[in-house]
Amino acid sequence: MKEVTLDIKTMITIGGIIALMGGFYYNTIYRLDSLEVKVESVSKKVDYNKSAIKNIRKNNKKGSK
Repeated sequence: MKEVTLDIKTMITIGGIIALMGGFYYNTIYRLDSLEVKVESVSKKVDYNKSAIKNIRKNNKKGSK
């Protein structure tokens, strides 16, 4: 059976790649959470504006009759 040996250069390279992947993962999760909060805020504003426009149209129809 062959014995696998890892020198210090290989271990540092592997450690660096793992750290890079971990940083990418956590950064991506943070950015997605931030975007979800912004989308939720915009969605609430759109819903509010839709109901306001609906009320304005209703009032205009009543006033024009």
